[in-house]
Amino acid sequence: MKALWLIFLLSITATRGACGEQTRPQASTRGVTFREPFTLKLHVDKEHYYEEAFPKIPYVYQDDVYLFKGDIFGLDLQITNGVIRGISYQADTNKAAVNLRFTQEVKENGDAMMLLVIDNHTQLKLFVDALMTVPKGEKPQKTSILPVEPGLSGYESWPHPIVQLVLRNIRLTERSSTEPDGAANRSQPVRPGKNQPSAAAGSAR
Repeated sequence: MKALWLIFLLSITATRGACGEQTRPQASTRGVTFREPFTLKLHVDKEHYYEEAFPKIPYVYQDDVYLFKGDIFGLDLQITNGVIRGISYQADTNKAAVNLRFTQEVKENGDAMMLLVIDNHTQLKLFVDALMTVPKGEKPQKTSILPVEPGLSGYESWPHPIVQLVLRNIRLTERSSTEPDGAANRSQPVRPGKNQPSAAAGSAR
């Protein structure tokens, strides 16, 4: 529970990290998949970088998705009556309904950008909210993610280091649904739809 409490704090406080090689996932007793403790390292410019050690942190917790530089993994979705009711980590990107890739691209001149790629393999349009923390930032900041069309890919980029990116409120409508849970609501996994050619649907920051 201590690890879960720490990750809950990450979503509402300015806990910071840096980027390095990430180790293989480790499953918990409650079905939450954790990263092993790791040290992250972020490029700042030609002469500076940002580094910090992290304890075990889940990939997905309470439907929030936690991303660090170098992450490549998938998501399974549970849907009920047109509403996403559950999101879980999927290590096999060939089976996932949604694939995520979060990287830092560094140019020869020392400039760098963070790049998020969202591959939507479903037949549903996805809407996503996001928070990010930056080196030495005091609070998480909101950042926008454009909707990703069915069977396509969305690209988002930022011209500054991002320590942690949290995707939350992943949904199928522009606004959150307030539909209550009921006995007739039975969740079923969303299966990947037929893949179509990827298309960019994103914006640069």
